[in-house]
Amino acid sequence: MLRPMADLSVDVPGLSMNNPLMLASGIQGANAASLHRVAASAAGGLVSKSIGPVPREMYPGPVCVEVMETVILNAMGLPNPGVDIFSEIVSNEQFSKPLLVSIFGSDAEGYVEVARKMASAGAEALELNLSCPHSKPGSISLIIGQQPELITEVVSSVRAAVDIPLYAKLSPNTTSIVIEAKAALDAGVDGLALINTVSAIEVDPFAGRPIIGNLLCGMSGPAIRPIAQRKVADVALAMKRGEIANAPILGMGGISSGLDVARFVMLGASAVQIGSALVWGDVDEFEKIATELSEFMDLNDYPDISSMQGIALDSMGGL
Repeated sequence: MLRPMADLSVDVPGLSMNNPLMLASGIQGANAASLHRVAASAAGGLVSKSIGPVPREMYPGPVCVEVMETVILNAMGLPNPGVDIFSEIVSNEQFSKPLLVSIFGSDAEGYVEVARKMASAGAEALELNLSCPHSKPGSISLIIGQQPELITEVVSSVRAAVDIPLYAKLSPNTTSIVIEAKAALDAGVDGLALINTVSAIEVDPFAGRPIIGNLLCGMSGPAIRPIAQRKVADVALAMKRGEIANAPILGMGGISSGLDVARFVMLGASAVQIGSALVWGDVDEFEKIATELSEFMDLNDYPDISSMQGIALDSMGGL
């Protein structure tokens, strides 16, 4: 007798997906063509590039460098077409997969401006990018993700302005991500996106200076996956203990296989976002990863995503 195939579908606030694999912000997703291209793949959902109040150009290069196997450094500078242009895309285009619009601003008012325009355009949900690991020291874009009171200010302002689901994308570059998660949840987000890239720097010894044009950068790729998993586990355990409000977690950081997805889900994630894997394999990676995930679940008798969600936390109660 043939066993039924595992059900990969996932429902979280604002996003009903046929599988838990989402495009991560920053890889593709700045225009309609790239979003339609990803939507035509096996991805379950889309996340736009982070959209700000005004158009923004890329930093001077180099902006993205593979410095060693499994390690990508980047400092793009949050290039984007601006909210007025992107809101027209959201309003006029019908994507075949749910779209989570990533937004940022230089202050709470900037976030509110973008959020209102996106909500008016018909956005299904918003991801508040509350951290930018390659911002210069002292930059508000860096400080927001490291100061709970600023997270509270931004999230509560956006929550008062729009009534669509909100997700807070948090930084791993903090003393305790649970503190920032609590601030975001208490201020009204519906879910969390964990994690942004890890703050990093690399030097070109022949040039005698950092290899990235912006000097500071964010690190991504499979090498950061255990770090991302630890951050997801920390927050999920805090939810399990009742220390912070329970909410869906969108996990990300170095995911490149179906087993990686299972790892994040077993640590409490409801869905995942995939970015750096597309640098090596393009959008075909979604089909590969979805197939690997389905085969793993079938072989190990997991009928659906919820049946394996959080099971690794049971052995971590003493942490």
